[in-house]
Amino acid sequence: MRTRKCEKGHVAVVVAGLLVVLLGFTSLAVDMGVFYTSRTAAQRAVDAAALAGAFTFVINPAAPQPATAQQNALGVATAQQTLGQPIDPADVTISVDVPNRLVTVNLTYDEGTYFARALGIDQVTIGVQGIAEASPNATGSSCTKPWFIPNTVFSALPPCQACAAMPPQVLVANNEVTAYGLAQLGKQYRVRSQKPGTGQLAPGQFYAIQIPGSSGGNDYRNNIATCVTAPLVCEQGYSVETGNMAGPTRQGVSDLMGPSPDVWDGIVQGIARYRRADGTLTDTSRQLIVAPVWDVCGVAGFCPTGDFPTGTNVNVSIVGFALVFLEGIQGNDVLARFINAAGCAGPLITNEAAPYSIPVRLVRGP
Repeated sequence: MRTRKCEKGHVAVVVAGLLVVLLGFTSLAVDMGVFYTSRTAAQRAVDAAALAGAFTFVINPAAPQPATAQQNALGVATAQQTLGQPIDPADVTISVDVPNRLVTVNLTYDEGTYFARALGIDQVTIGVQGIAEASPNATGSSCTKPWFIPNTVFSALPPCQACAAMPPQVLVANNEVTAYGLAQLGKQYRVRSQKPGTGQLAPGQFYAIQIPGSSGGNDYRNNIATCVTAPLVCEQGYSVETGNMAGPTRQGVSDLMGPSPDVWDGIVQGIARYRRADGTLTDTSRQLIVAPVWDVCGVAGFCPTGDFPTGTNVNVSIVGFALVFLEGIQGNDVLARFINAAGCAGPLITNEAAPYSIPVRLVRGP
C-alpha cells in the first residue's frame, strides 16, 4: 500500500509538472496570437503612414517640406489602432529623406500579456517599420484627361522657338522636370485645344489625344468630365484627334467643375490648397487633372513650321505627365494652374501607379 501511495505521489508531481508545461505552452500560443494580431495592425499603420508622408512629394508643387511629410505621416499613424487601442504619438518616430524622396516610420510599443503573466512575463516590446518612396518619374496613368500637352505649352514663345531657346523652355527633358518647368509651378495659364494641320501651334494650345476605343466629340467630352480609364503608358505613341474639339473641351470642363467648383487657395507650407464651396480646405480636388506630355522638340515633322502637315497621321509619344488644376473657362480658353509634373522613367505601368502618375510605393520593411 505504501508503494502504491508513493507511486501516486510521484504521478501527482509529474502531472503537476506537465500542467505547468502545458500552461506555459498555452500561454505562449495565446499570447503569440495576440502579439501577431497587434503587430500586423501596427505594420499596416506604419505602412499607411509612410505612404501618406511620401505622397507629400507628389502633391507638393515646390520643394518638399520635411515637416509637412512628417505631419501627414504622423496624422495617419495616430489615427490607427492596435487591439482597439489608439497609437500613441510618443511611440512613433518619422524621418524624411528629401533627396531620395523616402519617408520612414518606426513604431515601438509595449503590449501586455495574458496567460504569460503566470510565468512572470507582463509585457513584450513590439517594433515595426514602414518605408515609402515617391519616384521622381512617371510610368503611366490609368486616369487622365484626353489632352496631349506639348512640352512647350507654358512658354510665351511659339513651340519651335521655345525649343531653340537657351535653355529650352520645356517642362520635361531627359526624364526629369526642368528648372524652367519648376519655375512655372503654381502659375495660372490659358490653354485651349487645337487640331493639327490648321496653322502654327500657339503658346497654350494642345492637341486632343485619340484614345483607343473612343472616338468623336461625345467620347472626348465624357473623358474630360470623368477620366480616360484606358492606361496611357510612357514612351508609347498615340494619335491625335483631327476634328475641332473646342466645343467639347468647354462642355467637358464645365461638366467636370459642376455648379460649385473648388477654388485655388494658394500654397501653404509647400502644399497646394483648394477651398470647397462649404469653406473647407483640402489638398485634393476633382478639378486636379493629369494630362500626358509630348516632346515638341524631338518629334519629326513638327518644326520648324510648328504644325504637322495637313493629312498627316500624327503619332507622338508620351514623355511625361502634367498635373493641372482647372479653374474655369473664358471663351474658348480653359484657365489652368500648373501644379506638378513628372518625366517618364520607361514604358511600364504597374499597380503602384498613383493618381498623379507618379508611383508611390513601399520599398522595404522588416
